[in-house]
Amino acid sequence: MDGKLILEARDVSKRFGGATALDGVSLGVERGRILGLAGENGAGKSTLIKILCGVHRADSGSLELDGRPYRPRGPEDAERRGLSVFHQEIPVCPHLSIAANVFLGPFMPRRGLGPDWRRMNEECRGLYRDLLGEEIDPSRLVGDCTAAETQLALLVRVLSRNASLVVLDEPTTALTPPEVERLFAILRRLRDRGVSFVFVSHMLEELTSLSDRIAVLRDGRLVGELAEGEFDSRRLSSLIAGRAVEGGSPRSAPPPGEPFLEARGIGNGRSFSGLSFSLRAGGILGVAGLAGSGRSDLARSLFGSPPLSEGVLAIDGAARSLRSPADAIALGIGFVPEDRKADGLFHKLDVKLNLCMAGLERFSGGIALREDRLRREAEAAAAAVRVKMAGPDAAIGSLSGGNQQKVLIARWLALRPRLIVMSEPTRGVDVGAKQEILEMILGLSAEGCAFIIASSEIEELLALSDEILVLNRGRRAAILPRAEATKESVLLAATT
Repeated sequence: MDGKLILEARDVSKRFGGATALDGVSLGVERGRILGLAGENGAGKSTLIKILCGVHRADSGSLELDGRPYRPRGPEDAERRGLSVFHQEIPVCPHLSIAANVFLGPFMPRRGLGPDWRRMNEECRGLYRDLLGEEIDPSRLVGDCTAAETQLALLVRVLSRNASLVVLDEPTTALTPPEVERLFAILRRLRDRGVSFVFVSHMLEELTSLSDRIAVLRDGRLVGELAEGEFDSRRLSSLIAGRAVEGGSPRSAPPPGEPFLEARGIGNGRSFSGLSFSLRAGGILGVAGLAGSGRSDLARSLFGSPPLSEGVLAIDGAARSLRSPADAIALGIGFVPEDRKADGLFHKLDVKLNLCMAGLERFSGGIALREDRLRREAEAAAAAVRVKMAGPDAAIGSLSGGNQQKVLIARWLALRPRLIVMSEPTRGVDVGAKQEILEMILGLSAEGCAFIIASSEIEELLALSDEILVLNRGRRAAILPRAEATKESVLLAATT
């Protein structure tokens, strides 16, 4: 290729209120090359993509596309000028054919007032042969296609509209390894024909396999670029994670004794499989992994919602069945869900009922609840975790996010659980509340309550865990003792 830039960004910055999403980012994409774009969640990748396709406008800096000033008014304008974005959430019409999805919109061939199906099917076959080197049945419904076949249909849609630069935003999330290889072979073929790509991915192995160059964003800044001969997973993970946060935990030695819980080859038949781990009383097991790794689904299945479909879960040496949350509660397992608003709180009820919901039958006085006892226990539970509230009769919605999260944890305390499974325990809370929640977990652990904590916050897991189970595409990638766990080692296991 000619080595000239098809896209150049110079000192691009973007703020949202008081937060800086991009801070003076400058990078270029060479014509007929693949630029990998790496960075953790919140690094600025999505903001940069939205600026490139016209969803956002940069506050400062400039863009050039194919040597001309570029300031798109929106995605349609960007597409007209030759830049298309291939998003994670695929916008398809499953009840229409592959050909109809490829030509959907103003590009659809018409005959009179309706679509020209014969011409559309012929042109679709031609596009697949020319662009992908593949044969296709264009009349097949997209709803009957695999995720990989659907993505290829949308790639053909983009390329049929004369895209010279395509941004691929996490295109492999729903693909199997063979499907990833098939996609990469097609992308390399298109690159060699002059199409340029920006490939966004969390998977380091994929970035180093496909990219000609990799740019790394961290905290809204471009912190490094690696040429193909410089690719190294450890070096790349160091750039992504930074060196500021290392391993180390305020916990002392892991609790002694034999495991009270053992998982042997457990799975849900869908998003995770073959997982084995153990946990002692008072122990804390962290679960790390990217979105889609099975991290959150494992947490839910350990509470029986939905139940495990394979493997054995043993408590005190005996195999146990978790067919529902009721089974989990009977075995002394509590659960704090990832989305407290959708799955944890009862918004029309007051604080005391939210606090005592897990054991509400204990307050039954015939056909009515014993309000005095309910109020006393709610006040005691709230005081134990320092919930700030007007009183137990206050509406749950009157509490801050951090105090609502404390209510979800305190809900289980009266039942004296042996294990609390938590998914994203500090999501959406302020710094002060986060610290209080972490201290609360450590305090309860010291009293003998065990925890399994699934979180996207690696620093949080490093601060709490005795071991970190790292998942990658639903499989166990590593289990790291506290002494070996660093942000870099967790990230490396999750992405390679």
